[in-house]
This record gives sequence, structure tokens and C-alpha cells, in this order.
Amino acid sequence: MTNSPRHILVLCTGNSCRSIMGEALINQLGKGRYRAWSAGSQPTGSIHPGSIATLNRHGIDPGKP
Repeated sequence: MTNSPRHILVLCTGNSCRSIMGEALINQLGKGRYRAWSAGSQPTGSIHPGSIATLNRHGIDPGKP
């Protein structure tokens, strides 16, 4: 049995807020047990500034867009 991380896809409509935050939280708090990616059914192409500010305020690395 391997210790490879479980893969998770976090999906929302625009991939600009909820899924971005979910991805960042899972990747940081999962401590290597999980690897998350985010996507949107109608992606906006940008991350909502409030999402980045909220993650930063709580010490969570938002990662690369």
C-alpha cells in the first residue's frame, strides 16, 4: 500500500472564489495527505481579490492561479 495523496477536484461556477479557497485550504491543511485542484464550469479567468485577502489573513497560501 502506498502513501500517495488522495486527489480532489473542487468545482464551482467561476473558479474565482469558492473553489480557489477550497483548493488552498485542502492543500495546506491536508499536509500531504490530499492534493487538490480547482476548476469552474464557466471560469472567469481571475481570482476574486477578497478570496486572496481572506486566505492571506488566515495564513493560508493561495498558491498560483
